[in-house]
Amino acid sequence: MRLSFFALISTVLLSNPASAQLRIHCDGQTENLNTYLEIHKVLFTDRDTTRVEEFYAAEVTSHNNDAGGPGSVVTPDEMRAMWDSSLKNNPERVLEDELILCVDDFVVVRTIVKSANNTPILGYPPTGQPYEITATDTYRFENGKVVERWGNADLAFMYRQLGFKMVKDD
Repeated sequence: MRLSFFALISTVLLSNPASAQLRIHCDGQTENLNTYLEIHKVLFTDRDTTRVEEFYAAEVTSHNNDAGGPGSVVTPDEMRAMWDSSLKNNPERVLEDELILCVDDFVVVRTIVKSANNTPILGYPPTGQPYEITATDTYRFENGKVVERWGNADLAFMYRQLGFKMVKDD
């Protein structure tokens, strides 16, 4: 079962961004699925960070390469600050879920992210240019709340769309 699950993920992750047509594969995992769907609506779409504690444990292990680095522990307040900053810097950002998979305590989501470059990146000034990339996030739940998260976004494709070089010429 795990092998076919990972084969399905690999196939989906290697496809290109397009208009999202949501596919959900979560047989028997409705509690975590419903919590994720509420997270998407409240935090990612409505961008209402007053409800973070409803969805996230007091401490969440983040395996992302964000502020604390892989394996860091973040609190709901730190996550709220991250989302508030995102709203300030990318008010037009839209997330469209394309695929949701549930296995055991995990919910894996492939999302299309649409936004614009409104802040400096890699030393480049903001361009205002729109971009569209894919991202994959994995959440592990305990007692109805997220306790771990992994996230990856196709930043290299975003940089290409914005005309940024990963290494500046001398």
